[in-house]
Amino acid sequence: MTERAGYDCAIKISGTETSMTGEATTTADTISYQITNTVKQVLDRDTAPTVLDGGSATAEDYTVNYLNGTITFGGADTRVITITGKYLPMTTAAYAHTMSDSRVCNLLDVPKFQETHIDRVAGMKSASGTLSQWDVTDETYKDALEAGNPIVIEILSKSTDGPDRFWALLDSDELQAAVDGMQDEVISWVSYDQWLRLGV
Repeated sequence: MTERAGYDCAIKISGTETSMTGEATTTADTISYQITNTVKQVLDRDTAPTVLDGGSATAEDYTVNYLNGTITFGGADTRVITITGKYLPMTTAAYAHTMSDSRVCNLLDVPKFQETHIDRVAGMKSASGTLSQWDVTDETYKDALEAGNPIVIEILSKSTDGPDRFWALLDSDELQAAVDGMQDEVISWVSYDQWLRLGV
C-alpha cells in the first residue's frame, strides 16, 4: 500500500447545466462511445441526450452513463457517434481543506430454521461524506441545499488515479467560527444514486 499525503486530494462539484452540440466521442471497442472532451463528460440527468450516428439520429437502442458521458450499444459496429444535450461543468472547490467519504452496502439477514448462524446477502449501496472549506462568498453549496438540487461530487485522492464521482444531495451546510480561527463551512452530503470509479 502506498502512503498518500492529504494534500494530494482534490474535490470538484458540478455547476449549472450547459448546452453542447455535436460533441465527438471516442471508442475502444465500437460498443461504448465516450465524449472525447473531458470537460463535458458529466451529463445533465434531466436532459436526455440526442445521439447521432453519422449526423443522423441513431435507431439503435443504447444506455447512457451520465456520470462519465458514455453511450453503450448492444453490440459492436462501425459508428461515428456525436452527442447533443447538456453537460454539468465540474469546478474545483478551491477553498476546501478537509473531506471524508464513506461507502456502505446494507447487509440483509436471511435466517432459516435449524441454522446456527445468520446468512446475509448484499443489499442496496449508498455513500455519504463531508466537506469543509474556508467560508468565502461562494454560495454554491447554500444554493444547492436550499433548492434541493442534486449535484455531482468528484473526489480525486491522487493525481495518478481516476476520480470517484457521486450523485449527491446536500443534507446540511454548517458555519463554524472561533475567535482565534478562520470561519469554516462544513457541508454534509449523501448519495441518491450510483457512484462511479473512473480509471480502474
